[in-house]
Amino acid sequence: MHTFDANHFEYTMKRTLLILSLFLSTPLFSQDWDTTLEFLLSDEDLSDQAREELSFLYESLHDSPMNINTATPDELSQLAFLSDLQIENIQAYVYMHGPMQTLGELQLTGGLDFSTRQLLKHFVYAGPVPQDEERIDLSKVISDGRQEVTGHLDIPFYRRDGIINGKYAGGRLSHNLRWSFNWKNRIRFGLALDKDAGEAWGHDFHSSYLYCKDMGFVSVLAVGNFKASFGWGLLMNSGFSLGKSMTQSGSHGLKPHSSTSESGYFTGVGVTLGRGHVKYTFMGALTPLDATLKGDSVIGSFKQDGLHRTELERSKKHNISLKTGVFNVRYHSRGVTLGVTALAEKLPLPYKDRDVYAGVAADWSLSRACFSIGGETSWSGGPATLNSLLLRLPAGHELNVVYRYYSPEYAALHASAFSERKVNDETGLMVSLSRSSRKLKANCYADFFRYIESGADGMDLKGQLEWQPGKHDALILTARYKAKQKDCKYTGALEYCLTTRCRLKWTHDFSDGSGLQTLLAYSRYDMVAEPISNGWALASSYDRAFMGGRLDGSVSASVFLTDSYDSSVSVYEKGMRYSFNFMTMYGHGVRLSTVWKYSLGSHLNLSLKFGSTIYTDRDEISSGQQRIDSCHKEDLSLQFIWKY
Repeated sequence: MHTFDANHFEYTMKRTLLILSLFLSTPLFSQDWDTTLEFLLSDEDLSDQAREELSFLYESLHDSPMNINTATPDELSQLAFLSDLQIENIQAYVYMHGPMQTLGELQLTGGLDFSTRQLLKHFVYAGPVPQDEERIDLSKVISDGRQEVTGHLDIPFYRRDGIINGKYAGGRLSHNLRWSFNWKNRIRFGLALDKDAGEAWGHDFHSSYLYCKDMGFVSVLAVGNFKASFGWGLLMNSGFSLGKSMTQSGSHGLKPHSSTSESGYFTGVGVTLGRGHVKYTFMGALTPLDATLKGDSVIGSFKQDGLHRTELERSKKHNISLKTGVFNVRYHSRGVTLGVTALAEKLPLPYKDRDVYAGVAADWSLSRACFSIGGETSWSGGPATLNSLLLRLPAGHELNVVYRYYSPEYAALHASAFSERKVNDETGLMVSLSRSSRKLKANCYADFFRYIESGADGMDLKGQLEWQPGKHDALILTARYKAKQKDCKYTGALEYCLTTRCRLKWTHDFSDGSGLQTLLAYSRYDMVAEPISNGWALASSYDRAFMGGRLDGSVSASVFLTDSYDSSVSVYEKGMRYSFNFMTMYGHGVRLSTVWKYSLGSHLNLSLKFGSTIYTDRDEISSGQQRIDSCHKEDLSLQFIWKY
């Protein structure tokens, strides 16, 4: 017979009333998905490859959101804007208070500010917790699985010199085709085909994968092309670095390679075993790579752009193979994580005086309600260590301190972690502080670093302020200053190179559902004995839906005025799905573009984009085989997405 617990009853009633009030009062996120994706990928530290990979990941998670009540820490860690401390707070809340009834309860976790909660709602939902794990039935998998076919075609209205003179094997068109299957994020497989402009007709790149998870004792199975990341990325992270604004360790384990990127993945088999707190991962791969050889006996560098247009570029295609073996054991329970990774790799020819790369790494973390501390230490030819402390302070403040030391001897082919340049020959200390409220979010960091062998040092300062003065308006101000020592050919000594970048962005949502965005950007480059270079850009875009939301149109225009490439300015431009566009502009000119998307029901979407860049300070664009004999260039892009 159960006894009446007055305290538990009082807590339950308070929680029920709070959930109801949150459900009734919490506004929906005012930004649409395209604007949200732009915000998530707007960090200037991200490379083009990182933006492409994150775009594929976020689009996939947005289409197949996670149940917040059953999501594991590894699954939540795929969302780069969540820190380990925030993930632990979510997990602790569900463990202590039971499943969330609505996403309004995210406010009760204590570690999520307003803007982070609004971002999270694009990727999760509050659903019931199944009593038993759903058994995999082949007939249900086939009938309930979601399939998607995506085709993309780029048509340039110009010809580069490499096409005119026949140096390029193919024409100016580029295209790709992707097919994917997804059953409840537990069984996924797909195929990607890609051809770049100038490559021979057909598809130069082929990629396929099979990814399964939650199959009893087999936690994850990855076959074909996949990515692997363990710990904080010192020894193994085949994905990408998230930059300094997002310093957490990132996602762990095996993930499918579903994009058209031609680098940053393994070809082989990986498996993670275990259902409890301890999991074991084994992987073996034989991955073809493009390399530049020196005398057919030494690897000079790895070619990662995926371009095979000329005879020289085609001679480098998959001319070597990398053998990889990895073992990882990981323990995670109630905010405590311990992991050990061992790696051995073999190249057919020496690279930097070595053809065998082997290393071991140990990582750890401890997360509690108000702090998270952790790090990774690795040995691969030399030592490397990365350590972080994150504190949740009163009044919505968070303090993060990150220390790193990467010896000059450290060498890991797949290292990708927090750094100024790369995981080698570097030491540094970064301190960041953030504060969040409902209408205001501010964050800043100061990173001080030094290159060990040369003795060159530098500092990187950045601040960002996000203010939402009203329901329909938002302002984002970003400023960054970097002073970094470099060899100066004029003085023969180390001199500071100074760069300054400022951005002011305003967005306004009209009552009819349309939106207006305006950006003012400034950059400055200053180096001893070189002329100071300044750059300005003013960009604006307007988008609106028609025909009850079935047709969506967007137009944008940018004016840029920079003294040189050193003061170039990057401007976001709305594009197709899976193709995130950050246009780097330098010189004097204008950029115009328009994007139109039409939905034929819920299964078929058609998109069209036309863009034109007009320069007023030159008669030709680019150089070498990429030269265009004109002061302007125009492109047309077509895309279809069929879901069934």
